[in-house]
Amino acid sequence: MSINKTHVNRLKDGRGQGRGEQYVPFIQANDNKVASKGWLTRTLGWHSNRIHHTLSKYEYQYLIVQDWSDQVVDIREQYPLTPIEATQKIAAKLNIKHPQYKGEDVVMSTDFMLTTKNIHGELQEHPRTIKPIHKLSKRTIELFEIERQYYKEMNLNWKVVYEVGRPISFIQNIDWLYDARRLDGRPGLDIEMVSMLAEPLLNKLQILNRTMSISKKCLHCDNQLGIEPGTSMFMVKHMLANKHWTTSIMEPIRESAPLQIERSVNQSKVEAL
Repeated sequence: MSINKTHVNRLKDGRGQGRGEQYVPFIQANDNKVASKGWLTRTLGWHSNRIHHTLSKYEYQYLIVQDWSDQVVDIREQYPLTPIEATQKIAAKLNIKHPQYKGEDVVMSTDFMLTTKNIHGELQEHPRTIKPIHKLSKRTIELFEIERQYYKEMNLNWKVVYEVGRPISFIQNIDWLYDARRLDGRPGLDIEMVSMLAEPLLNKLQILNRTMSISKKCLHCDNQLGIEPGTSMFMVKHMLANKHWTTSIMEPIRESAPLQIERSVNQSKVEAL
C-alpha cells in the first residue's frame, strides 16, 4: 500500500522529532486539518518554551493542566506513530483497515507524549489520546486498538483521556493565569521590578478588606504603589503561575470576587524566580 507523500515529507522535514524546545509536532495548526469546532491554538508552553499546536478545546485544556504539573518535564503533542510499517503490520494482524487519505496510508499520531521525572530522577514516557465520549464510534475503537497495540510493543502505558470528570474550575483558573507565567508579555515589567514589588504588593493585598474583590484590590494597589493600571493584577497571576504565591486553585477564581492569596511554603523571597 502506498504511503501519503505529504506525510512522508513531514517526516523528512523532521516533524515528530526532537525534544523540548526542538520538538516539531507532526501535525500543526496550519496544516488545514479540520479542527474541533474551530479550535486551533498555538500556545507558548511553560515546560517546552516553544509553541504547542492543539486541535481541539480538550487538547488545549489538557495541555495547560500538564504544564501546571511539577512532575511533567516535557510535552510533545501530535506525536507520530513511526515507522508507519509498525502500525500497518498491527492493522493487518488485527484485520483492521489502516487510516488512509485518498487511498493512501497515513501516519497515525497520538495527541500527547508526556515525559515525567520520578523521585529517583528517572524519565518516563506517557502517551495520551484525548477523545470526547460523544465522538466514540466503532471506527474510533478500531484505531484505538492499533494505537494500544503499538505502545504495548514499545512497553509504554497508553491511555485515553475523556472529557468527563474534568476539574472545570481548576482548568479555568490555569487558563486565567497561563499567559502571565513569563514577563516578556508585560512591557515595563522585569525580574528586578517583580522583586521590588512582590513583598509590598502581597502585604497590601492581605491588609485590604477580605470581602473586596481581587480586581478592586489590584486597582487600589496600582494607585497606592504608583504603578501602571493592570500591573498588580498581572503580578497576582504571575506569582500564582510560578507558584510563589498560592490560593485555593481548585475553587472558581473570579476577578469580581474576593481572592485570598498567601505566600507559598519555602518561597519567602522572590529572588527564586
